[in-house]
Order: sequence, then C-alpha cells, then structure tokens
Amino acid sequence: MPGRPGPHRPAPVGRGGPVSAATPEQRRPAVLSGVAVPALDAEALFDVTVEDGVFTRIEPSGTRRGDEPELWPGYTETHAHIALPANFDDTAEDPRIIALQYLYHGVTHVVDMFGYPMVADAWEAGRAASDLPYPELVHCGYAVTAMTNAAGLSGHGVEFPTPVYMLAVEADLDQALRNNAERGATFLKVMFTDGTEQPGSKVRFSRLSERVLRFTARIAAERGITAVIDCNTLEETRWAYDCGFRLFAHTVRDRTLGDAEWKDLAGARFVSTLSGLRPMVMTADDFLAAYGREGFAETQDVRNLDAVRGLEQPYGITYGLQETRTGALGDMRRNALAALREGNLLVGTDSGNTGAYHGYSLLGELDLLRGDDPSLADALRHQATVGGRRYFDELRGESGAAHPISVGAPATYNLHAPGRPLSALPTATVVRGTPIDRDAVARAIAGLRAAAAAGTTTHDTKEGAAL
Repeated sequence: MPGRPGPHRPAPVGRGGPVSAATPEQRRPAVLSGVAVPALDAEALFDVTVEDGVFTRIEPSGTRRGDEPELWPGYTETHAHIALPANFDDTAEDPRIIALQYLYHGVTHVVDMFGYPMVADAWEAGRAASDLPYPELVHCGYAVTAMTNAAGLSGHGVEFPTPVYMLAVEADLDQALRNNAERGATFLKVMFTDGTEQPGSKVRFSRLSERVLRFTARIAAERGITAVIDCNTLEETRWAYDCGFRLFAHTVRDRTLGDAEWKDLAGARFVSTLSGLRPMVMTADDFLAAYGREGFAETQDVRNLDAVRGLEQPYGITYGLQETRTGALGDMRRNALAALREGNLLVGTDSGNTGAYHGYSLLGELDLLRGDDPSLADALRHQATVGGRRYFDELRGESGAAHPISVGAPATYNLHAPGRPLSALPTATVVRGTPIDRDAVARAIAGLRAAAAAGTTTHDTKEGAAL
C-alpha cells in the first residue's frame, strides 16, 4: 500500500521519468532573475533556472528590498473529497472540472480523504485527454469507521454518498486495506467521532472501541501505512493519540487547548478545515462576500450564488446548530494557530462539503486563518506549500523527499505579488516546467459546463474542444 506511481499519480519529472513529452516551454531554459524564495531564505534574492521541467539552478543573487515577486511551491490541499457534492443543490462537480478548479488557483497537489475510487475513471480519462496538466493526487480509497451500535447509531461516514468499511475485528481492517490498495490507495483514513462539537451537543454517530482503535493503529504501523484519523473533541483526540495516531484530519473543536494539553499531544499534526465548517453559520452577505473574489465565477457553479443570495437566516439557526458551530469554529481557529506556531498545522478545507469549493476555498482558508494578523502570512503560506508538499509525499510513502524548491526537483511553483491577500490568485503558476494559461483553464471549465448543459458527454478537455 505505500506510495507508488500509478494511473492516478504519474511518476514526477526528476523522480522516475517525465510525466509527458517535454513541451516547447519545457525544452527552452526559463530563467527567473532576482526573485524572492521565502521558503529558502526570507532576506535573499535568487536567480532560478528551469530546464526540461526541473529546477537546474537556484543561486543567491542579492538582498530583498520587499517588492520582488515571491516564488513558492504550488499549494497542497490536504483535506479534499472529490466525490462529494460541494454545490448547494447537492450536485457534485465533474471530476474533470475539479482538476481544473485546482489548477486555476495554483493548487498542484491534492490529498483526497475518502471516496476517490468512485470518480477515478472520470479523473483519469480527463487527465489522459487534457492538454492541461492535472494536479498530482494521493488518496485513501474508502474510509474505515465503526459498526452500528445498540442505540442504532452508525459510524461517521455512512451519511455521505460514498462507501465506508465498518470495523469490528482485525479481519475487517485487513480486507479494507487490501481492497483500498488494489484501488491505488496509499494511506488509511479512520473515522473516529461521535459527532459532538461543543460540550453538551448531540451524539450523532457510533465510535470505534478502544480495542479496534488500537489494533488499527498497530496494524497500519506494522505495514508501513500512514494513518489519518478524523476526531472532533479533545477526548477523542487524546484517546486516538494514546492509541498511536499522530495525524488528525481536523483541529479540536470543543475547546481551546492550553499548554498542558498541547504537551500531552506532542508531535501531533492537525488539518485546519475551517472552510468545511463555516458555511453552516454564514449569512447571505457572508456568502456573497466570500464568493466575491476573483476566480469564483470563472471556476465554480454560479448557481450557488443564487442559492445563498436568498438565504433568510444561517443554516445553523435553521438546524439549531448556530451557537455550537460558531463556538467550534472559534476553537478550531485558535487551535490551528497554536499548531502553526509549532510547525504542526496542515492547511486544508474539507472541500466537497457543501460550500467548500475545490481550489477556491483553499485560498480562502488562508485568509480565515490569518484574520487580522499580517504577521501570520508567511508562516501560513509556508505550511500550505512546503508543509503540505511534505505531507503529500509522506502519504504516498516518500518521507524525506527533497525540498520542493531544490535543484533536480520538479519545477512546480507559483509566483505571488508581495503584500497581496493570501486569498489572491498567484500571478503565475508553473507545473513541471509548463506555464499555466489561466484563461485557457477557465475556457476549458466553461466548455465542460456547456457540454453538460447541452446533454453531450466527452472526456476531451483540450482547450480547442472547450471553445
């Protein structure tokens, strides 16, 4: 099950062969002179050369003044669900559109947290037919969760339109691991929460027993499989930590952790996922402001704007969750920033949940985390790029891979204008040495939407077919 090249994850340039034949842009050396590379040195300027899709020279060339373009690795979405319906009418996007949504926003690596096998064929057909490079992707296959309990509650995950494996004995886990490996999975996703978000809130799901949790952590470790676990509360997080888990798909949401609690969770890493939770408490004006940035109309289903424009009150009020969900968001953000200070935050959105959009919401997640504190900007971008890429490599079994901005590494990066909001689009995106024409990406998305509206089906996402 450890990571390996496959149809969903081609061997990158510089680590096992080219993704595709070199384009003219890749064959000609590209030189970036006097760019900042904050992930290497916050004060220096660099001259950077790219040839045949890889970095061939990265040399200091001066001292920053502060107005130079910044070169960062492409963004990594560390918590996505490509198979789930993000739209307010409960429709899921065409996977070919999702790939391009990520590309448009400079997201070059995606971690799918469960359900990808449902859409794998469509994703692969689109990738094979597209002149535009797809993001690299790792996935867990289908998640594992608890059996239905005596109270009639099922494990978290059964409420989604994607299969899950229910665990009671070790043989259940063995079957899940073998089946997921056959589907190209490279890590394990464990669902372990009863659904409570704040003290006193309702129990919604059954939970894995301590015995099952312990053998799940043990067997994953014995087989060299990285395991990511989904918890809500401090109690659940502590229990999972004591059983051997160290990667958590969300930050704790039932309290703001103190120094003693962080000490008890030393070495644990957490994914932020504010964007997946926030739509429940947003007003119509909140939605319109959040969806008013550049890139929404170009990449997302604009019918979502109509859905939120007429909202009379937040969904949280309608469903009796406004107070607990608002409290959970505050605790999650404070805990995320505490993890950031220790270098243990992963930036992800839970995209695929209603209102959490592929590509677009990751840039918004950075703004939600930054808040009014500009001093957080570089640390957040570092975690969303360098930190996310290292996590991506870890999940596909390549821990210890080279820094993403290093000689010999694939030339996959974004250029950013200094001083702009973290949610602003990159000024340029390059994937394995190929510059991305953002207008062409938008046209390809529009072409796929037009074909769907006309009732035609095609896997051809080449720009010419989209015009």
